[in-house]
Amino acid sequence: MIVCSCSVLTKARIVATAETLAAADPARPVTPGRLFKALGAKPQCGTCFTVMRSLFAQAGISFTCPEPLASQADHDYGFGASRLRKPV
Repeated sequence: MIVCSCSVLTKARIVATAETLAAADPARPVTPGRLFKALGAKPQCGTCFTVMRSLFAQAGISFTCPEPLASQADHDYGFGASRLRKPV
């Protein structure tokens, strides 16, 4: 299954690379940035980060990753700076 269509990364390749990174340095959480760097790729849109987090969790790999597009999500749900403005 292709998880990242921008870089054409499959589930198997992502999990295998994440497991290699976790085994090489167990104290250091796996991040999409580390994963992309290890694969010689660069994240484009970030949409795959949510699926990557799920794959890491399912494989029991320690990971860290901020919510992709968090500022847009905050805006969509009313948590952004616009909520802090005083009414006019």
